[in-house]
Amino acid sequence: MSSTSVYTATAPVAMIFSFNEYFVPQALENLTQEELWRAPTSHNNSILWVAGHIAQTRATVVQLLGGRFETGWGNLFDRGAKVGDAKEYPSGSEVARIMREVSSELRSALANLKDERLAGPASLSIPGIKTFGDELAFFALHDSYHVGQLAYIRKSLGYPGFAG
Repeated sequence: MSSTSVYTATAPVAMIFSFNEYFVPQALENLTQEELWRAPTSHNNSILWVAGHIAQTRATVVQLLGGRFETGWGNLFDRGAKVGDAKEYPSGSEVARIMREVSSELRSALANLKDERLAGPASLSIPGIKTFGDELAFFALHDSYHVGQLAYIRKSLGYPGFAG
């Protein structure tokens, strides 16, 4: 976790993102290419896809906060995207590297966010989300939801859990 200070109202959301950022590279650590792509069932995504989705979504949050960050992955990890050939996707180490970079950008963007902006309107159309503060809370929830999936998938591959 970073000691970067954030404005009071943003601090809890920043803390959630900070806790989560270390789990993504850890989830991918020491996995074979086959394990990176093995999904628990035919109805689930692989650990690599979920990790890429987290990093890609964080890039979106950085952009919503006024920063510039591009993963270079296009829409490979977008919600609802049809998973294609594994050769089209970045490696586990590349996803981990991008996760570290985008997380650094996210910490900086959150540290510079003024409380007044949180009361402003949401940037995206998400059911139940009215303010930009609501939107950031949603993305912290989204991040945590998928980090939980990483833990579940990693355990399904026979590895010990990485938290708790």
